[in-house]
Amino acid sequence: FKDFLLLYNQISETCFKRCLNTFISREVSAEEDICVSKCLQKHVRANHKMMEIFMEVQPVLIQKRLEEVQQAQATLEEQMHKEEPENKT
Repeated sequence: FKDFLLLYNQISETCFKRCLNTFISREVSAEEDICVSKCLQKHVRANHKMMEIFMEVQPVLIQKRLEEVQQAQATLEEQMHKEEPENKT
């Protein structure tokens, strides 16, 4: 939840800086409103696309990491078995 709020604040700040640069009136102009809407849509779409890619790639990365850990464990166990007879003599 904290990450969501941080992202929300970053997007809000980015769009505010990009779109609201004249403070002549207290009201938001039509151009500013359109700019903010487009900016928010752009960031939301980009975030959704990144999440889609993350959901596709993450299981592959987890599987690869699991295989690496299993290989390292097998190598370590093999080394331990090789050293056992030397310690007994």
